[in-house]
Amino acid sequence: MRVQLDTIAVWDAIKSGGECFLCSLKKQAETRSVKFYLGPSVMNPETRVKVNQSWFCHDHVQQLLAAGKVQGMALMSDTYLHETRESLEKAMKGILDAKAGRKVDKAVAAFQQAVEKRQPQCLVCRQVEEHDIRYTYTTAFLYGHDPDFQKALKEGKGFCLPHYQMLLVWSKEALDAENRKRFVTDLTEVELRNLERLQDDVLWQTQKFKAENFDKPWNGCEDAQKRVVGKLGGF
Repeated sequence: MRVQLDTIAVWDAIKSGGECFLCSLKKQAETRSVKFYLGPSVMNPETRVKVNQSWFCHDHVQQLLAAGKVQGMALMSDTYLHETRESLEKAMKGILDAKAGRKVDKAVAAFQQAVEKRQPQCLVCRQVEEHDIRYTYTTAFLYGHDPDFQKALKEGKGFCLPHYQMLLVWSKEALDAENRKRFVTDLTEVELRNLERLQDDVLWQTQKFKAENFDKPWNGCEDAQKRVVGKLGGF
């Protein structure tokens, strides 16, 4: 399987020197996607059909609401609610008409099935995942085709563990067997080195709270706990 490359975005991101530049790219993709669904696309019939069918997960609904674009959210909410009512009202009326006992159980089960069919398959999540795969694939591809990028990756801070795992998997699609072996080896060495660095940072952060260390410098470890949490689960 071949994935579209996005070399410029990945090159720009690796230059930032962050703990996981793929997380930074993922966050940018999420921001763009949220803006897209609150922009002129809200008037596009094709987009509205997708919204009515899929909607958004709880977290992305909250981001859409927080953006303060009342008209756009009202338009999407209006048509999505209309289709949701149409898909659920029959089952809800079945609950009203059901007699006590098994009939009620059957009616409730029918409603549960209707709700499951209407569960959000978040459009933003889907777009972000597509971009995430593209950036991950591009990272592995560049390693095998650009010596400068290979050097930058080996000298970098590694990745969060979820993106490290994605890179190991997607490298099979982006690289031949020989290059993949070199990639997973270098990648793992980088990851282990940086996990050790973070371990030292967060250890010093804990020691700084001891009375004998109050006057000693932080050595850049003030936010070590945040960087550790991000490294483990994503930033």
